[in-house]
Amino acid sequence: MLRFTLFLFSFLVLSTSTDANSPAKSSEKGEHLKYVIHYGIVRGGKASLKLKSDKIDGKEVFHATLTGRTVGLFNTLYKVKDTYESYFDKETLLPVKAIRNIREGSYKRYNEVTFDREKNQINSQRSGIKDVPEGIHDILSAFYFARAYHFNSELEVGQVVKMQTYFSDEEFLLQFRFMGYEMVNSKIGTIKCYKFIPIVQTGRAFKDEDDMKIWISADANKVPVRVQFDLFLGSLRCDLTNFSDFSTSSLIKK
Repeated sequence: MLRFTLFLFSFLVLSTSTDANSPAKSSEKGEHLKYVIHYGIVRGGKASLKLKSDKIDGKEVFHATLTGRTVGLFNTLYKVKDTYESYFDKETLLPVKAIRNIREGSYKRYNEVTFDREKNQINSQRSGIKDVPEGIHDILSAFYFARAYHFNSELEVGQVVKMQTYFSDEEFLLQFRFMGYEMVNSKIGTIKCYKFIPIVQTGRAFKDEDDMKIWISADANKVPVRVQFDLFLGSLRCDLTNFSDFSTSSLIKK
């Protein structure tokens, strides 16, 4: 179950501030978010997201790295260490390259995907070249884009944000429904948050479409504060424990 949770959590961890009218900035150093994952009262895992400037083929890009792994008893029973990386354009926020490095028990999977924007194609190390829709994202870049252009005070309750992504060597439609505002008590204080419900497929782990919830700070940072999963076997929660901003403002502003 924790393996499934870390997979889902990779959809949800974001770390940029957004402003609808200002350009992307590239002079700041970066930021780092840390999360702890609990199943009931038991601490089962932790996750970390780092964002920094980097270069691919001599071009400056943003580089996001998300890691999630088991700890304690969960690590003894079923060891998980997953890493997702995204390199994306500083102006368009569209991905140039994505990496998925999975280690779950005896299962291992590594794949790199590059994006050709002129041809609207991806090139996967595992499955080769495929045609894809224009503007498609990987999982991490999708959220940076969504927060830059969609997650803001103009959202209306009930509104659904949709984004087409490429994940685990297939296209995946990502959907979030805005549910309004809530105050969340967290390790870093009481925070006013946007509340979203990702629209998930029922039957395997979820009983209802609204069994997964995410709270994002309704401030200039707009970081995920809490992610909660109401599963068949109980409730599982991911909480922000530390937010380190190495600059006077976040890297991406739109």
